[in-house]
Amino acid sequence: MYLKELNVKEFTMIYQTYMTDDFPADELKPLERMVYTMETGLSSAFGLYENSELRAYAVFIVAEGQPYGLLDYLAVIKQHRGTGVGHHFFILIEDALKQKYPGLEGFFIESENIDFAENEQERRIRERRIAFYENNGCQGTMLGSRLFGVTYSILLYQFAQNSREKQETGILFQSLDNIYRTMFKKHHYENQVSLWVVD
Repeated sequence: MYLKELNVKEFTMIYQTYMTDDFPADELKPLERMVYTMETGLSSAFGLYENSELRAYAVFIVAEGQPYGLLDYLAVIKQHRGTGVGHHFFILIEDALKQKYPGLEGFFIESENIDFAENEQERRIRERRIAFYENNGCQGTMLGSRLFGVTYSILLYQFAQNSREKQETGILFQSLDNIYRTMFKKHHYENQVSLWVVD
């Protein structure tokens, strides 16, 4: 398998073919907005391929000057889920991101908070999602966030050279807050975005 950065045309095809099915409508940003962030350098998209066939895709937000990025979207193509594709993605993504963003030290992951699941089935889904990230080297943080009514636990994937370093929660808080400030319009940030340190 190999990973490649997607251009706008390639990403648009993936958005229209897969993302509209893989993500609920209320979680999916408009295509025009996502293309704009790619063209302005705020985001980049990657595809994981095997024999030229798409196996998974991801979108990252990387605000200029920040030590950490944000995994905005990640999905494995439906018929290839449960086959280790997600694990291959995490093996390859570090080098791809470091090549594009030499100063980057890792990235945040937002995963829907287990405690806010509406029922037991949803709770199990959220538990499996967090377990997937943890099994692939992501670590929990003391941060939580609420975006447009959805509450998240924040995980962190640190690149190998930093993996033994325990980053201060204050540094992580400031970095993620700066990402949110860059991602969202001012009135959305002020009214729909909350970030806190878990007690």
